[in-house]
Amino acid sequence: MNTLQLPASFNGPAAPDPMATQQVSPLHAFSIMNRHRLAIALVTLGIAVPAGFGIFSLRPYYSASSILIVGTRQAPFRDLQATVSSPEVDTVAVNSEVSILRSPAIARAVVKKLDLVDDPDVREALDHVPLTKRIINAVSRLFVTPPPQLPMTPDERLQATSLLLDQWVTILNDGRSYIITITASMNNAQTSARIANAYADVYLDFKRHMKISATWQANALLDEQIAPLRERLRKAEQAVQAFREKNGLIAAELERAPGANGTSNDNGGTTVTDQQLIQMNRELITARGDLESRRARYAEIRNALNNGSVDSIPDAVSSPLIQQLQAQEAQISSRAASLSQTVMDGNPDLQSVRAAAAQVRSRIGAEVHRIANSAAKELASAEARVSALSAEVNRLQGQVTAENEADVTLRQLQSEATAARTVYQDYLGRFAQTSTQAELQVAEADLISRADTPIGPYGPPRTQYMAIALLFSLIAGAGSALIIDRMRKGVRSTAELDAIPGLFALGLVPAFAGTLSRQYASRERSAYLETVESIRSVLSFGHSRFRAKVVLVTSAEQAEGKTTFALSLAANTGRCGQRALVIDCDMRNPSAMRVMGAVSIVRNNHMPVDPLLAGLERDVLPGVDILTPEGMMHRGGRAMLLPEELGRILAQVGSQYDMILLDTPPALAFPDAAVLSRQTDGVVMVVKWGRTSASTLVQAMRTLHTYDARTLGAVLTQAPPHSLGEAEKHPFRIYSHYGLLPPG
Repeated sequence: MNTLQLPASFNGPAAPDPMATQQVSPLHAFSIMNRHRLAIALVTLGIAVPAGFGIFSLRPYYSASSILIVGTRQAPFRDLQATVSSPEVDTVAVNSEVSILRSPAIARAVVKKLDLVDDPDVREALDHVPLTKRIINAVSRLFVTPPPQLPMTPDERLQATSLLLDQWVTILNDGRSYIITITASMNNAQTSARIANAYADVYLDFKRHMKISATWQANALLDEQIAPLRERLRKAEQAVQAFREKNGLIAAELERAPGANGTSNDNGGTTVTDQQLIQMNRELITARGDLESRRARYAEIRNALNNGSVDSIPDAVSSPLIQQLQAQEAQISSRAASLSQTVMDGNPDLQSVRAAAAQVRSRIGAEVHRIANSAAKELASAEARVSALSAEVNRLQGQVTAENEADVTLRQLQSEATAARTVYQDYLGRFAQTSTQAELQVAEADLISRADTPIGPYGPPRTQYMAIALLFSLIAGAGSALIIDRMRKGVRSTAELDAIPGLFALGLVPAFAGTLSRQYASRERSAYLETVESIRSVLSFGHSRFRAKVVLVTSAEQAEGKTTFALSLAANTGRCGQRALVIDCDMRNPSAMRVMGAVSIVRNNHMPVDPLLAGLERDVLPGVDILTPEGMMHRGGRAMLLPEELGRILAQVGSQYDMILLDTPPALAFPDAAVLSRQTDGVVMVVKWGRTSASTLVQAMRTLHTYDARTLGAVLTQAPPHSLGEAEKHPFRIYSHYGLLPPG
């Protein structure tokens, strides 16, 4: 391919980040919704109107509420501060009561209490068939003949009415208190209050009868168990007394410690031998402690004697005699040190002082040995006492072991008697309690507030429903607009053009209303003319990569505006005082003259007529000629202008024009553009905004590259300014600031 390479600065913007292209700015979303405002209006009305009709056709209903508090007698009063400051709500228990209120048994009892089966409102609700069910039945009758419906039996009507109550009655607990609210909502105010109160009454009666029934059942069971327990206790006490007399187990008269319930712990008493053994064990423990203390004291004295450290013996340190001798020794030692500095070792005075010091130290050693001998005697005495006590304990243990063999059986008998007595007393207490309270049972719940007849309807909240319906319809309309816009896969920005390999966005031209002739007939400048002029300037004065005189204009598909763009480039050239020629190379469907709205213009016959130039129309627009090579359209049955023929045309007229534009068929369908591109300076690809997809452009570029066509760039046509991104919309704001007319 002979395409010239741009410098790095002309390679165009980098391909957009796929993640960035998925983000839609709020302003762009509003522009999309503005473009699809008709679809938004239709979807909004399509949802809001039926919803409003349904909302305002709803029948008013009345709500009445009765309030219960449960669990009022479950917990005993213990701590005022704990009860007031941090009450604990038994959520499981409260939810259980709510489930009881919602049970079918309560609903059936309410139906029977109020005789709702014969209530007119209930009968109307039972006989009413919803619209959806009627539609389903009507459709099903077209295919299957339904069996005849039999009238409901009384039990079936009772069950159906109780099911209706589940829809009309709401039972709630906030999870933070023992309060249960029963709310009935119906079309009749009096019936709503009756149902709410009936639920509370039936629930309280149910709880009260349940407690009374449980009390009488417990009373009958206790009455059956008391007589066998009394006989069991009598036999157990007799067995204890007989075994004690037989084995001569005489208990010592000791004071029993009271039990936890105020009764004495009678475990058969403690024998004299047991008391002696306990006393001996206590004395042995004391003697052993004293032995260990004396043994540690003696070991400490021996270690001090072996180490020659008298000061580490507490008894020696505290002895007045040793303290006095140590003071004398200190004085004598001081005198000896003083003499040793002034006299020789053989001095009689010095020798006398040293002899006195040795005598004092000898007396200290004797005193310390006396203390050690005393500690040894005390240790021997303690060991003897421990040995004697150990022997006595062993003797008593042997005696106790013999007595315990019989005491084990006695204790078992005593335990059985104690258990029998405890069970018997408990049953007697429970029987007395149930006998007195059977008739005083009340439900563990209270009715705080009875339901009053509502003064006015509670609902439905039509205003809120309508606001929600409008909001939902608006959201659905906006969503449909975004979906419609997302479903359109066409290229919508110059950045998307730059992302396609081999393409560079030369510019963007907006859509306009009316004919092209009207755009260029006006003397006023418009945004459309300015955008076309920007592209023409690039082709005429831009970088050498873009400059071209003979430009082939094509598109990937049909109806993308390539003919209009080619004529617009030529017209802008003519407005600058130059001349431009548009060659309509689409011999299958020539459309250049049709776009201009001209059928025939008188040709200039003063110059030699070449068959290829027979279709030349002069000054269709100021400075613009259009050539339709009609002479070749039917020659040899061909429908394509050959490169040689185009070369002949360019050779004859090339010097007369400043810009020559070739309007060719779509590149994907026909090879004309690719074949004729070799005779031109480059190809401009016209892309219709919002229609031509990137994949289609890639296919078209592959076709052009197959013929080594030089691509100058691409132009995005028929773009709505209000739907563009911020980058593409900015020039149009500048045009508006300069007073240029908007497109059209």
